[in-house]
Amino acid sequence: MFCLKDGEIKVAPRDTAMSHLEWFEAERWVTPDDQHFMEATVRGMFIPDKNAIFLYRGRGFFFDDDLIAEANRRARQLQTALMLDAHVMVYAGPADTGIRGRRYEQKLLGTIESLTRKG
Repeated sequence: MFCLKDGEIKVAPRDTAMSHLEWFEAERWVTPDDQHFMEATVRGMFIPDKNAIFLYRGRGFFFDDDLIAEANRRARQLQTALMLDAHVMVYAGPADTGIRGRRYEQKLLGTIESLTRKG
């Protein structure tokens, strides 16, 4: 699990059972009264079984052109921070397109290798 904060990639403690929100609360990046960080911050996770990372924002797991551009710019940094190989797939959107009966969009951006060639 990771997020982009203050221009840096922050990585959650390895094998944590916390959600992003719980991690952000533990770090005091969000409070019950101020959820802006949760909604605005690019965050995501690496799913080893899928050999893929997923990036999104907010409780709605949304993405836009800005998030996609950020993923392209940060592909090499994500690879280094998360110790990933170049063949890991990069997606915008959540790892599961169906969560609690709701459907979420997901878009394949390419592999880390293909994104680093673009940048």
